[in-house]
Amino acid sequence: MLLEALAHWIEVQGYESAVLDLAGLALSPFDYVMPDRAVDDRHAAWYSDTRHSAGVTLSDAVAIVGHRDGQCFAHIHAYWTHKGEEHLGHLLPETLQIGAEGEVSGYGIKGAQFVSRPDPETEFTLFRTAGPAQAEPGLPANALITTLAPFEDLPASVQSLRKKLDVPAVKVVGLGSLAGASFADAAPMRGLISEILLLRECRARSDGLINLPIRCVDLDGNLHAGHLRTGSAPTLITCELLLIADA
Repeated sequence: MLLEALAHWIEVQGYESAVLDLAGLALSPFDYVMPDRAVDDRHAAWYSDTRHSAGVTLSDAVAIVGHRDGQCFAHIHAYWTHKGEEHLGHLLPETLQIGAEGEVSGYGIKGAQFVSRPDPETEFTLFRTAGPAQAEPGLPANALITTLAPFEDLPASVQSLRKKLDVPAVKVVGLGSLAGASFADAAPMRGLISEILLLRECRARSDGLINLPIRCVDLDGNLHAGHLRTGSAPTLITCELLLIADA
């Protein structure tokens, strides 16, 4: 199982959490969900019925690996194609089995961690950031992890967070949900319920230049891709992010 392999790797390496790029990973058949309308008046959105995919190789995918109820847990958004049809969804981690030997890339995290907690604002159980289980004094800070609250603009938040790291530029990795979005190079996503993943080219610089290409799917199953415009990409439920110094 993928989750067991990630848990073992984190334990052996002594990491608290991880943010991983799973592009190129081959999976056996698995289950996933997509964004959907809320089923009650307490939530802004919900999930579709569980869907099933044949075994595929993921084209783009981000995994936020942390802890839930004391166990390793992963929040994964992925994009893939099957028989010429494009898909993007929230993968159910307990159904994921590695389909073929391969490698993934990403970042192990020390000094902070993602921990699942009930969120009173959204009434979902979400990853939130916390301090390390065991402090390591003298560890240099070259990155930060964070989560965004509803209505916080993703590009503007990234630029604000970048200032907390005294570096010329940062790479940004993450996933989440947006209440609509405007793109510099594509038609807008007008649907107010979506799930997104940031692509590996995401960067923000100290001179104000920001480049945030994403993929997303709305509640009608329409797929969108493009570079986000600042001020036009409000968070719906959450965005989970890693900002790390870019060489």
